[in-house]
Amino acid sequence: MKPAPAYLALIFVAACSANHQTPGPRDGGPSGSGDGAAADGAPAAGNPDAAVGGAGTSSADAAALPLPNCVKQAVAGQQVPVDMYIMLDRSGSMTDLTGAGPSKWDAVRDALTQFVNDKRSAGLGVGLQYFPLGQPGVPEMCASDADCGAAGGACLSKACQPSTFSSFPFTVCLQDSDCPLDSAGCVPYGECADDATLACFSLGAMGCGAQGDCNPPVAECLNYTSCDAAQYAAPAVAIKALPGNAKALLASLTAEKPLGLTPTSAALSGALQEAARRASAEPTHRVIAVLATDGTPTQCDPIDVTGIADIAAQGLAQTPELRTYVIGVFGPNDTGSANLGAWAKAGGSDSAFVVDPTMDVSSQFLDALEKIRGGSVSCEYLLPPAPVGSQLDLGRVNVALVEPQRTRDLYYVGDAAHCKSTQLGWYYDAPPSTGKSRKILVCQPSCDVLKATVGGRIDIRLGCTTMGPE
Repeated sequence: MKPAPAYLALIFVAACSANHQTPGPRDGGPSGSGDGAAADGAPAAGNPDAAVGGAGTSSADAAALPLPNCVKQAVAGQQVPVDMYIMLDRSGSMTDLTGAGPSKWDAVRDALTQFVNDKRSAGLGVGLQYFPLGQPGVPEMCASDADCGAAGGACLSKACQPSTFSSFPFTVCLQDSDCPLDSAGCVPYGECADDATLACFSLGAMGCGAQGDCNPPVAECLNYTSCDAAQYAAPAVAIKALPGNAKALLASLTAEKPLGLTPTSAALSGALQEAARRASAEPTHRVIAVLATDGTPTQCDPIDVTGIADIAAQGLAQTPELRTYVIGVFGPNDTGSANLGAWAKAGGSDSAFVVDPTMDVSSQFLDALEKIRGGSVSCEYLLPPAPVGSQLDLGRVNVALVEPQRTRDLYYVGDAAHCKSTQLGWYYDAPPSTGKSRKILVCQPSCDVLKATVGGRIDIRLGCTTMGPE
């Protein structure tokens, strides 16, 4: 084919009871208020609007109030680090020019350069791979079938030549029967020296004219593209934190060039494989996949919308969940843009970012990356370590949403699916019974309140029996 703002979490750490409770309903905290209601000053279960210190307490006054009896130590919290594995389309159509002038490829590289050099990206882990990738032993370019060898198949260096009286889209072919009836045949073609987007043919009437010499094309072998997800899971640039990884990322982008077709399913499968590997190696991190493409799938099964959405959904269903964010460089009348939304929704990011190539692609693409950077880190917090000499008891963890005029308890709901049970909820990244809980995730309704509140924060309290919805 030719961040939402970051919020500070204050974590209140207390020595746990010697009687370590295990989480109750839905593999989590007990459903009642237990010893956390009247004795320690925390709001009672079932009354999320109760304010610590009384209704109307200012944020300054609330901060000065004595801590509940079970709180013995307070430390500043730490947001969950985020790692991003970018799977970048480098298919031949990325050479198409944009409305602002540069090619789509150059505009996207410019946006990525700005993103990795942005001080606001410091601490963000970023890795990179491209698609398509070639099968081992098959060259990227060819001039004849002999160049491709047995594995590569035929060289796609021929195209259907229009007759003097016909016109149709440029079509690569292997033989005359691949061409329309009004074609002059399947013949070797070239690219005009002054505009590589223009095809030329060996018959003089179809030469380049003012566009320079007719040069051999940048052709590929029929079987060039790899459909092996494991190849896409191996990063061109490994995931490491910025700004330290910026030099390697930019060197890779500079060396790469557009080529080939669009094996979307293999690329996305590989991206999620690498994301899963990274999540296992760094259990306190959140790892996301970013699929950036300018074309509909053309190679590697499945190529249908539903099949690729299923791949994204499988990533989201893993523990911990692996979300897929989608950026598409698609024109306003491109029917393929609808595919992007289906993939994003299945991958847990709700909607895709659609970049209009008739306008400034670089600024639009950069804006999408910035929104992904912000939106992926808003409401996840690391579990604090237990105080020295104590063991962290996941049955004695509570979370509160602190607003300027009140503090509201969030109730433990077990998992994301049960966030619907209350407007004020939270859960662990993995069930406590697995021993793999590393993070606290705030349910989306509570997250939305937090993001809309100036000066809002999340408090995490250890030592009192976990409160769940009644």
